[in-house]
Amino acid sequence: MIEMIDFWLLAALLLLAALSFVWWPVLMQRRQLPVKVSRRDLNVQAFESQIADLGVELQAGRVEQAQYDALKTELERNLLGDVAEQKGAQTSQTTHKGLSVTAILLSVVVLGGGLGLYLKLGSSDTLQRMAEQQSFAQKLSQLAPEQRLAFLEKQSADNPQRTDILYALTNVYFQQGREAETKNTYDRLLAAVGEEPSLLAEYAQTVFYMNGNRMSAEVTQLAERVLRVQPRNVTALGLLGIDAFEQGRYGDAIAAWQAALDTAPDAQGADALRQGINRAQQLLGEQPEPAAGAKLTLLVSLDKTLTGKAQPEQRVFVLARAITGPKMPLAVKRLKVKDLPAEVILTDAMAMTAELKLSSFDEVEVLARVSSSGQPIAQTGDLQGSFRPVNVSGEQATIKLVIDQIVE
Repeated sequence: MIEMIDFWLLAALLLLAALSFVWWPVLMQRRQLPVKVSRRDLNVQAFESQIADLGVELQAGRVEQAQYDALKTELERNLLGDVAEQKGAQTSQTTHKGLSVTAILLSVVVLGGGLGLYLKLGSSDTLQRMAEQQSFAQKLSQLAPEQRLAFLEKQSADNPQRTDILYALTNVYFQQGREAETKNTYDRLLAAVGEEPSLLAEYAQTVFYMNGNRMSAEVTQLAERVLRVQPRNVTALGLLGIDAFEQGRYGDAIAAWQAALDTAPDAQGADALRQGINRAQQLLGEQPEPAAGAKLTLLVSLDKTLTGKAQPEQRVFVLARAITGPKMPLAVKRLKVKDLPAEVILTDAMAMTAELKLSSFDEVEVLARVSSSGQPIAQTGDLQGSFRPVNVSGEQATIKLVIDQIVE
């Protein structure tokens, strides 16, 4: 109730301010208007009296004819000036009336527009929902931890469409270690909002925590669901990297964690990702060279005409992706402009997921991009070069990949 009173008070103040802008010029002009005095009859009477006095003076011989004519002309000119002044006052009054009419019309527009905006937004229950959510959050914060579960369960039963209540309920279930209820409530949330990537990623991470910080088939499936909607989701990539590391697929772990770092190099947990990559690289060096798997050798260079458009420290992403099918990179290598030209080898070990790797496709496209933003997603102004099709299964010579285009 307090929030609604505050809203109406604010709305009234805003309307008052708007109307003051409309009426202020009218009030100021009214103060500047001359006082309306009707003196037409007085001027005419004074003129006639003065003309009569001049006639008497002329007849008495005290004024010559030339003086009489000059004085009469002057009196006539003064009379005409008075009439013109009165017309100017009338014109000013007419202008003031027109401005008043305009102000009235603008006031109607302001009040009508405010009412229309409220009918469109305020009466659409938006304000009511905001007030309900604020009241709910305030009441929840005032409850003792042991009281919150019963309160939330009752609120959820009474308001099954309220996703904010469901979300709060997942946190309470998780804190109390009620695994089945936590998962069930997350499923209800996703059914209500759809495959929302941040919620899916949080669900996967919650299941990972409930599983003792260990991966499981369920966590992997949830993380892969996230990547189908948002291929560069940092949480999902981190989880899949853990899954690959636990299974001894250190190349896959490096690829996933590196993709997460490329997407958000300064995010919380970035240092842990770097440490994981370093450890995976150490373990990868201790493994025997894989006997099989696809491999593409590229010679990546920057066209001379674009040399001036790239800085030495800018990132270069070299990748392979399917020509038809998912656009998620099958293998990724990161360089800097100062490293070019460079030989790059893309292999199955650089795949982001076990299902999407070079050997999963017969033909791919290879691409190299100088990123102006430092991110792998193409943006206007990036420099790029590509080559297609590349037969993955056939014998391959070194592919010359020249960065010679500007992304528009």
